Amino acid sequence: MWKFLLNKKVRYFKYIGAIVFSLLIHYSFYNSEIIKTIDYKFYDISRVLFDNSTQDDNSSHNTIIVNIDEKSLQAIGQWPWSRNIDAQLIYKIYTMNPATVAINIVFPELDRTSPATIKRYYSNTESMSMPWDGLSTNNRDYDKLLIDAVRQSNATLSVYLHNKENMSSCEKTLFVNLRFQYLNNKLEDKPSILCNHKMLQKSVKNFGFINLKSDEDAFLRRVSFFMNHNGVVIPSFALATLLSLDKDIAIDENNRLQLLNHSIKMSDDMEVLLNFHRSLPKTVSAIDVLQGKVDSNIFKGKIVLIGLSIIGSNNIYPISEDIKISNMEIQATFIENLLDEVLLVQPKIYQKINILLSFLFSCLLIYFTAKRQYKEVIGVIITLLVVLFSYLIIFYIHGVYVSIGYFLLPFLVYLSLIIFIFIMINIREKKRFYYELRESHSATVESISLVVALRDGETGEHIQRTKNYVKALAEHLYRTNQYQNILNQNYILYLYEAAPLHDIGKIGIPDAILKKEGKYTAEEYKVMKEHPILAKAVIEKAMKFYDKNIFLEMAYNIAYYHHERWDGKGYPLGLKGDKIPLEAQLMSIGDVYDALVSKRSYKEGYDYDKVESIILDGRGTAFNPILVDAFMEIKEEFRTIHRIWKEEQK
Repeated sequence: MWKFLLNKKVRYFKYIGAIVFSLLIHYSFYNSEIIKTIDYKFYDISRVLFDNSTQDDNSSHNTIIVNIDEKSLQAIGQWPWSRNIDAQLIYKIYTMNPATVAINIVFPELDRTSPATIKRYYSNTESMSMPWDGLSTNNRDYDKLLIDAVRQSNATLSVYLHNKENMSSCEKTLFVNLRFQYLNNKLEDKPSILCNHKMLQKSVKNFGFINLKSDEDAFLRRVSFFMNHNGVVIPSFALATLLSLDKDIAIDENNRLQLLNHSIKMSDDMEVLLNFHRSLPKTVSAIDVLQGKVDSNIFKGKIVLIGLSIIGSNNIYPISEDIKISNMEIQATFIENLLDEVLLVQPKIYQKINILLSFLFSCLLIYFTAKRQYKEVIGVIITLLVVLFSYLIIFYIHGVYVSIGYFLLPFLVYLSLIIFIFIMINIREKKRFYYELRESHSATVESISLVVALRDGETGEHIQRTKNYVKALAEHLYRTNQYQNILNQNYILYLYEAAPLHDIGKIGIPDAILKKEGKYTAEEYKVMKEHPILAKAVIEKAMKFYDKNIFLEMAYNIAYYHHERWDGKGYPLGLKGDKIPLEAQLMSIGDVYDALVSKRSYKEGYDYDKVESIILDGRGTAFNPILVDAFMEIKEEFRTIHRIWKEEQK
């Protein structure tokens, strides 16, 4: 009774240990970066699988990009341009009746090419010819031209937030939108901000940050609606652009944003996931706009974003392994996604829920696996995957990505561990089973062989000696790299186990002949020579039950051919040389050696030297010369085997 209780207690401890191990795995995953990276990959895959709304015609987009590209730089010169050119670009766009204009560029300093700026650096201006000669007073300050263009077009400007403490600050020039201030407790504080220069920044109320942050795997997937700078909540550049069209914005307690008759769910930290699987908005070169080479209706009613995509501007972000896009393209995608309501939110609560579900299903997996209820395990996994992906799709349709990687990764890792452990257990059990089967098999073979030996007046020691002789001889050949195409460890093992059956055919020989003392008559010897044929018939019947059985094939060769001679004068077939299977040749030497050194009813045993001399005399006639040479090299080992089992016989 106490043994039963002890076993039961041990079993419970095993369950508890497996559950604790599962808990540790899930906890370590939840706090690791790898699960985030894997979850990002699941998100990317889900975007490809579930998003069927790809637009191939960018004419249906709400935004259009004016790109200050390499072509524009070749025509006008390196960036930054004189602000009068920037102002001219804004005016050109404004006259084409866009819905609004947004500038994805920060102007932190005054224009040093402006005549008004140059004048400040010269005290004696009367004696010099100045760049503003011939210009009207209003056109001498390029920064003022830009400010006028921004004001007239009601353009949205950009700022950039930093964690660096030494960045320049411009709090006094910022317009504070008090409607957003209640959000600052939900946002990470950015201590520094890079603004436009003082005159330009003070001239506008409509601006937003252009910060973008890549995920841990360096790809950009998410954007923020708001950021906090020293208690001042600033909207994103994309949101600020849309606010220039409609100041009426509302954010409820569930972080749902209402703007322009669109409803967008945000995460607790005001982030959303972008959809990059739609085509990008149309892009035109800034130089084509300045030179009047674009259709006058191209900007009508569109949200126009002006920005840079030049090499070295440090505003290019990878969104996949082979695609990189500019900051302004990302801002345009943000606006398009918002207006099309295809942004996804990734609530952090689902990360915790999925980790917990993974842990619970892992425990269920432990239970069924421990009970060896493998059908139930498969059923649980299939059901789980169906429910899981249904749950993923349903939430995805409603704009929520449920962080499926937080379930799948730890569950699959734990499932793999469980499978590995049980494979190892199964391998161990199979090894034990095959070992026990082999032991019982060997015992059965030796029992059958012993029956034959006893009928022949021998003992079980004959069986032990002969199988050890052939094993020793085969191992020596293997060590000296002979018969490499035949010999290996498995061959030697099967040889050792099959050797006891070499005389199994004697079971069919009459006792009068088998137990006769003295020499056989010609007729008796003829009957005795039938025992290999009888062995062949017995083993062949057993072989019919197998497609291929190495042990039986080797036993067949040993029992049927071990009386064949190297010179072809043996029986029953008179095979010659290497036509005789190697295992039969090995058995022939072992059997003859034991017959000569052992005492029989009709003779005394010969001494070792004489037996070795007889076998050596049979080199090339009765026996394979290679095997005889090998025998002579390990003859002491043969002697030792005989002594050991002779002593057992006493």
